[in-house]
Amino acid sequence: MAAVRAALVALVVGGLLWLMLDSGMVTPERAAPITSLSLGGLGLLFAVGAWAMRAGGQPERAPLLAGLAVGVGGYALARLAF
Repeated sequence: MAAVRAALVALVVGGLLWLMLDSGMVTPERAAPITSLSLGGLGLLFAVGAWAMRAGGQPERAPLLAGLAVGVGGYALARLAF
């Protein structure tokens, strides 16, 4: 169940980032390429937070942070690749 929750959070976050930064529906131009570095750093922070929640005795919060980490970090990598 936790993996499904993390995957759903990652999909929603990735979709929202695409809509706001790169779709052209919200702003006429794409976000600057340097945005990928910021998103990658944020994804890393969310990943550390997920690990800390699991190690610190609050595992119910870990799927949310893991989903955020995968969504933000995956989107940062996708922006660099495409």
